[in-house]
Amino acid sequence: MINNLYKDLVVIGGNVSGLAAASQAKRVDPSLDIIVLESGGYVSYGSCGMPYFISGLIEKIYDLFTYPPSFFEEKRNIKILLNHKVMSINPFKKEILFSSKVLGALKYDKLIICSGASPIVLNIPGINAKNVFNFRNIPDAINLKGFIKAQNPKYATVIGGGSVGVLLAEALNKIGIKVTIIETAKKIFKDYEDEISSILISKIKSSQISILTDTRINSVQENKTTGLAFLINATNTKDGISEQVEIETDLILLAAGIEANTDFTWNSSIEIGEKKAIKVNSKQQTSYANIYAAGDCCLVKNLLTNKYDFIPTANNAIKTGRIAGGNAAGGDENFAGSLGTKADKIFGLEIARTGIGLENALDFRFNAFKITDSYQSHIKAIPGSDAITITTITDKNSKRLLGAQMIGKECVGKRIDILAAAISREMTVNEIYMLDLSYAPEISTVLDPVNRICAKASLEIQKMKF
Repeated sequence: MINNLYKDLVVIGGNVSGLAAASQAKRVDPSLDIIVLESGGYVSYGSCGMPYFISGLIEKIYDLFTYPPSFFEEKRNIKILLNHKVMSINPFKKEILFSSKVLGALKYDKLIICSGASPIVLNIPGINAKNVFNFRNIPDAINLKGFIKAQNPKYATVIGGGSVGVLLAEALNKIGIKVTIIETAKKIFKDYEDEISSILISKIKSSQISILTDTRINSVQENKTTGLAFLINATNTKDGISEQVEIETDLILLAAGIEANTDFTWNSSIEIGEKKAIKVNSKQQTSYANIYAAGDCCLVKNLLTNKYDFIPTANNAIKTGRIAGGNAAGGDENFAGSLGTKADKIFGLEIARTGIGLENALDFRFNAFKITDSYQSHIKAIPGSDAITITTITDKNSKRLLGAQMIGKECVGKRIDILAAAISREMTVNEIYMLDLSYAPEISTVLDPVNRICAKASLEIQKMKF
C-alpha cells in the first residue's frame, strides 16, 4: 500500500469537468501541486461523438480525443494517473483511498470530485449476456464496434428512448442493422412536448426503426453455449391492455439513463441528492467547504425553478469544472445555473429545447400556457426552405418566456440559443419579438421564426382574460 502522499489539490475524474477544474486551478494559482486520478485508461475525450464512430462518420476513435495526458503534464504541470479508482473519501482526515495495481492513500488540502455518471443498472434476468453493451465511455465504443465487425449482427435492440438511445439507433440503422427501440415511458424523447416529439417519431419510424413504448422488459433469453442473448421477453401496454411480446435480437444496447458515479462517497457524509448526485452551492462546494464537485456527478441549479436538478450536459460540465477549480485555488466565482439547453441532429432533423416544459411549469405554480406554430427556415423562393416547428411555454402573469422547443432541418440549434439567452435575461415574449435579428433571403424570413412565435405568444396574452 502506498501512503504519505500529499497534494495541494486532488481531482477525481479525468474527463471534461475534471480537466477543466485542474486547468483553471493552475491558471488561478500556478504554484499548486495538482494530481488527477482517473479510474479508466483514457482522458480528455468527447463521449457525445461516440455514436458517429459507430456509424462510421468518425473513422478513428482517437479523433474524439482533445489532448493526451502528456499535454497536461508537460504544458500545464498537472499530474495525471490513469487506472486509479477512488474507493473512499475521509473528509476528516483529508484523505482518499484508491486502487490501481496496489492500494494507496493520498492526502489533500482541497478536493474536487468530477467522477461523472454511470449507466443505470437494470435488474433484468439475462441482461449480462456477452452481446449486451453499455455506451458511456471509450472502451464501450471500442467493444461495440469490435462486436459489430466480428459478428455482423442483423437485429439490434436499444433499451431507452432518450437522446443517446435514439442516436445509437440511427447509427446502427445507417450501417444496415434493423433496430427496435424499447422505452418504458409512453413516448420516446419524453422531455419534449408532443407537438415537437411527434415530428421526430414520424421521421424515425419512416426510417424503418421500430419503436415500442410503454414496454417493460421481463427477461433476456441467452444461448447457454455461446453466452449471447437472442430473445427479449417484454410486456407492452396499449390503451390499458397489456400483452406479452418477443423481440428477436443479435445485439442489445443499454441507454436507459444515467446516474451520478458517487458510490465511493457514501461513507463520507458528503450530502447526496437525486440520481445519486452530490449537493453543491453556487461555488460548487459540497457539504464540506474544502471539497468541491463538478460535472455529471453533481446537481445544478435550474435557473427558472431555483431547484437543484440533475442536468448532465457537456456545457455544464465545463463551466462547473472551471468554477470549482478556480474557487479551490482561491478564487470567488459563482455558477448561476442552467436551463438544460440541448440540441440533437437525428435523421436530418435538428431538435432542440431550453427551459422548462408546460407540465413542469404548472408544477412550479407558473400560470403557464403553450403555443405551437410552424415557419419557413428561410424564404420559400430560395430552394431548401423547410418548416421549423416551434413550441413556447409562457407565463401569463409576468409574460416571461419559460421554455422553448423546436424541430426542423436547419438553423434550429442556433435559434434555440437566442431563446436560451432571452430566458436567462428574464425577457418577456414581447421583448423577444422586438429583438433586432438578422435577415437575408437564404438565411431567414421577415421576421425570423423566433420573432414570429414570440409575437404570437404576446398576442395570445393580450386576448386572455385574467
